[in-house]
Amino acid sequence: MTGLLIPDEGKVRVLGFDVSKDWKKLSKYIGVALANERTLYWKLTGLENLEIFAGLYGVKKGKRKALEILEKLNLVHVKDKLVEEYSSGMRRKLLLAKATIHNPKILFLDEILNGLDPKSYLKIIEFLEELNQNGITIVLISHALHDLPPKARLIVMKDGRIVLDDKLSKFKLDESIKIKATINGKEVERIVSREELNETLMELTESGAENVQIERDDLYSILRRILDG
Repeated sequence: MTGLLIPDEGKVRVLGFDVSKDWKKLSKYIGVALANERTLYWKLTGLENLEIFAGLYGVKKGKRKALEILEKLNLVHVKDKLVEEYSSGMRRKLLLAKATIHNPKILFLDEILNGLDPKSYLKIIEFLEELNQNGITIVLISHALHDLPPKARLIVMKDGRIVLDDKLSKFKLDESIKIKATINGKEVERIVSREELNETLMELTESGAENVQIERDDLYSILRRILDG
């Protein structure tokens, strides 16, 4: 979808462009950030990096734009520090700043949230929400799914096929409860709403349930059930 790899078969179109044929044209309208990429200039400062990429994209008033993004990502205090001295979280945010310097229409992010400290994680989520509210489509590939906005669309793939495509809000995670127990030596698991909790516990007790555990159901558990099913 970003033009970095040529499809083995079939076609990919993004914003009306054939990715294989029109990659150069498409590149003006998309931003890409990969968690492990090494496209930053480590011997330059964060601000100098963004000024270079702003120039490559023909961004007017590139320095001002760079400073605005650095401010939003809490990096302005290290704008004059060499990138090689940045923490991994700082470099991750700088990659995101680089990918958005030219105001893309679509932002592709691959595992950009992995391995971040909680503060950096939430700051990036906040930044992405603001971009989305301003009309930028965000395609995020990630194993970290907590604290994403409820309106986010979740697409799960297994063996090259889409097995789930829905809004996060549909899962109603705050209302789901997981009950684990052992009945006659066999482990059982029930997913219930808060309203069903007492009745289900009574049924399990009458069935001779032991080692009853009550947990809040989470998105990761739901996805595991879908992928294992």
